[in-house]
Amino acid sequence: LAINVDPSVAREITKQSSDPEEQKHLWLMIARNAAAGGSDGKDVVASVASVLNECGPDVLSIENVLHFLPDFTHIDQLQGDICLALTAYSSEIEQCMKDMSKCEQVCADLRKEINRLEASSVSLAVSAKCASTKAPVLSQESDGEGRYVFPSGHAFMESALKDVVRPHLNDQQSTRMEDVVGSIDKLLVQGTNKATAGPTSLRPEDEDRLENLQCNLDGLIAAECPLTGAIMIESIDKMFADDDEAYA
Repeated sequence: LAINVDPSVAREITKQSSDPEEQKHLWLMIARNAAAGGSDGKDVVASVASVLNECGPDVLSIENVLHFLPDFTHIDQLQGDICLALTAYSSEIEQCMKDMSKCEQVCADLRKEINRLEASSVSLAVSAKCASTKAPVLSQESDGEGRYVFPSGHAFMESALKDVVRPHLNDQQSTRMEDVVGSIDKLLVQGTNKATAGPTSLRPEDEDRLENLQCNLDGLIAAECPLTGAIMIESIDKMFADDDEAYA
């Protein structure tokens, strides 16, 4: 109502608004009303330029009010605002190009690391033992259980690695690990039940799901060697015994 009665009052009311979104919306209404009240192209440009100057570039920019201007008009009075907008766009484009260049470098480094890991190998002695339980890693009694060998040379049985890593996971990671392990066990049981009835085990879609679940589990428990990575660093200030009785 103030815009139609007294535009100057509307501008003062808008300046008192503390909500940036509300203030921008009100200034757009004022700019639209100013453009509609112009008698020709020059008056429209002058009115809109006046609104832009009064509200400041932090509230409205030239691109916010361009659609209020006639299709063909002189923009001399808006030349400065247009130049500022073009300069800002140029800076944003330059920053985006820098970010893209960094992303390309990161991708190149990741591809190089992936290729290195694919070509790498770790030798494991037949007598190798689990770094946690000291049980033989290649024992036939442990068939069906996963084994993990790290570049550091340490080897773990899957169950032992879970026990070592679990106390160092946060609540979300711990819950996620339990869910993944439960899903894996459920799929393996289904495959075993099907195998007893015939040669068929898991369906192709279940095999893909099992592979994805195993990858998730690997990411949770085998991201790094627990004896040479962050887990060991976090444990360096912990006591070797849980209580004083262990020293007796």
